[in-house]
Amino acid sequence: AMAASSYLILSSIASAAGLPMLPAIKESISLTSFQSAGILTSLCTTLQNLKSLLPASLPAFHAFALFFYGTRLDLFLFYREVFYARFRAMRERIEARAKKQGSRWKRTPFLLSCTFLYFCMMSPLLITSKLCGGVSMACGGWGGGLVPILEQSIRVSVIVTLLGFLLGAFGDMNKTIGKALQGEDALITGGIFRFFRHPNYTGEVIGWISSCLAGFLAVAWKTLSSGTGGRVALWKSMAPYLLLSVMGATGISFVLATATTGLEFRQKEKYGDTKEYQDWIKKSWVGIKMDPAQKDSSSDEGESEGVKEAKS
Repeated sequence: AMAASSYLILSSIASAAGLPMLPAIKESISLTSFQSAGILTSLCTTLQNLKSLLPASLPAFHAFALFFYGTRLDLFLFYREVFYARFRAMRERIEARAKKQGSRWKRTPFLLSCTFLYFCMMSPLLITSKLCGGVSMACGGWGGGLVPILEQSIRVSVIVTLLGFLLGAFGDMNKTIGKALQGEDALITGGIFRFFRHPNYTGEVIGWISSCLAGFLAVAWKTLSSGTGGRVALWKSMAPYLLLSVMGATGISFVLATATTGLEFRQKEKYGDTKEYQDWIKKSWVGIKMDPAQKDSSSDEGESEGVKEAKS
């Protein structure tokens, strides 16, 4: 079903863009035999065509990465709500706890703080949109001094932002499929989890820190490329957005590190005596986590993307 859905979606995108994406794959695969070279060529063509669908300007690419994060997260939460009774039960527990605390109005400060956090997390996009309006994602080379190096660094930062969010998406998909095949209590150690113990958390941390870095690089690039005049004024005008960007990246990293620590604790408690778990933790990277003494085991296993509880 997932393969068929992916085929239909990509085919629709290819048709809308006028790109010979999936027909090339169909022609290279025989019903009776698989020609590795043909499949590899078609895969490269597909990736190249997908690349051409990405936004050409740097601010648009940055916005696309953040849009992908939000859209993917909403769809994943909707999927879990519809198909997983376990997560519906979790939401009901959250609602019951909120009712015990009084009316919904008492949760307003918490919800507003989550809203402010998301605004801070989006602030780097305001910087790149304002300062990098004429910059494309086309590679301009690293030579020629500090200015082109900074310009290339901004491109790399927004690309890593998207890659971080893709890592988180693959982590959620990997775990969802793994638990569907092996059972809800299975320890998922294959796929992307072979390298990252918590790819959904780690991917988000990478994405948000890279996005924040892109904002600082954009200010530095604009400062050097605009000449000697107005350098101090530019940093002063961008200082509030830079501060908000740091607050956003720091805040979400703290939330995700806390969630990683809690999940590490619960997994060790549940699977710690098994050889599979012991072998897994030796080969995989835990990501960023808090001191074990500060662990927070209040969130359910599998819960990712920082402030999901606020959306429940």
